[in-house]
Amino acid sequence: MLFAAVVAALGGSSRPDAIQTVALRPLAGLFLIPAIYWIDREKLRDIRTPILLLCALALWMALQLVPLPPALWQLLPGREPIAEIGAALGASDVWRPISMVPARTLNALASLVVPIAALLLVAATGASKRTLFLLIIAIGSINAAAGLLQVISANSGPLYFYEVTNFGSPVGLFANHNHAAVLSSLTLVLIAYCATVPEFSFHGSLPRIGFGILYVMILFAALIGASRAGLLTAALALATSLALLWLELRRSKRGRQKELEKSSRVLSPAIILAIAVGALAAMVALFALAGSIPAFERLTAGGTFEDLRWGLLPTLREMAWTYGLLGSGFGSWEEVYHIHEPDTLMFASYVNMAHNDWAQLVIEGGLPALALVFALIAWVVRSIMVVVGGGEAGLGRLLLWLALGTIVLFASLADYPLRAPLFQLVAVWLVAVFAFERATYRGAT
Repeated sequence: MLFAAVVAALGGSSRPDAIQTVALRPLAGLFLIPAIYWIDREKLRDIRTPILLLCALALWMALQLVPLPPALWQLLPGREPIAEIGAALGASDVWRPISMVPARTLNALASLVVPIAALLLVAATGASKRTLFLLIIAIGSINAAAGLLQVISANSGPLYFYEVTNFGSPVGLFANHNHAAVLSSLTLVLIAYCATVPEFSFHGSLPRIGFGILYVMILFAALIGASRAGLLTAALALATSLALLWLELRRSKRGRQKELEKSSRVLSPAIILAIAVGALAAMVALFALAGSIPAFERLTAGGTFEDLRWGLLPTLREMAWTYGLLGSGFGSWEEVYHIHEPDTLMFASYVNMAHNDWAQLVIEGGLPALALVFALIAWVVRSIMVVVGGGEAGLGRLLLWLALGTIVLFASLADYPLRAPLFQLVAVWLVAVFAFERATYRGAT
């Protein structure tokens, strides 16, 4: 919990020059001490694949920093401009690493201390699925509440915690409103799951009322935000929530006593679901009619920056083809992009990321990074049927993991949420829960 508070307070920005990073990484490193002290081989067994993939990613980043002989380095694709400049300056015999911007790659390597510490702490403490989900819900709720307060406060007030941010939008604990909105969508799915599945035993009126209040607050924050990715992922979260509610209503109906099932005072699941759908639809419709959904307006209206995002695609394709073998170095995209930036895309808008994390991963990490992604996907695909199992409980778990995975995958197509330390913490915890469930259900079979 303390580690989560530290990352929530300091890890909302993906920028390498964010001042909060100066405190975040040393503190995260301190948390590695108890994690390494208390962990053992038995505790590492369940998260073996995720931790090995993280370590492999760190190793590849480190290898990108190893200086290579000039003859070898100059053979790498895309290094011709730098080689020509070096020759003109009489420095053609300098040993250089794979990374074209070593300082940024070193920063990317140092940033892994947060997800590695998060994963090891979970394994060392034996945190349960319930605990991790509730912690993520707490972070998402605080993020949404902070976002609402930011909107009603001054556009550049003290509630905005980062110097470079989306002033006037509900960014919450983040610097980027897209990251805050996507976290809200993940939180909506987790709230719906915790409130409806039997395994968490939240069957009393008070817990469900509390979950309902948090759900409405987070949905409210998502609706008033300007993030289009957040709006689309929130729609997916709403659909998943309604599907989970339907499963719970069916289960509850079968579990009632016979006389209660026959009582005319008990509403059928279809009626309750219709009421929920109607209430949510009415809420969204009121916001839309009032013109209070900025993200919806941005979906239908273009602009310079939106045109720039679409215009980037040919350049991203060119960069991926050029650097796709070994990569230009993690964290180097902003500087390397200047080599390929066409005159037609030289706007006043500042582009510090590709806004397509899958393309940027190939550009910066090359085939080795892509191989790590495929290894993670293969592990998930092999594990999903074990985790899902059978029956309605299995269907609920399938809906949960498909929704969470789709939200993160889609958001990464249009932005870069996984580059923010706080989002890394949430993602790593979700992967840890998935790994624990895989081990549990695999052992049960």
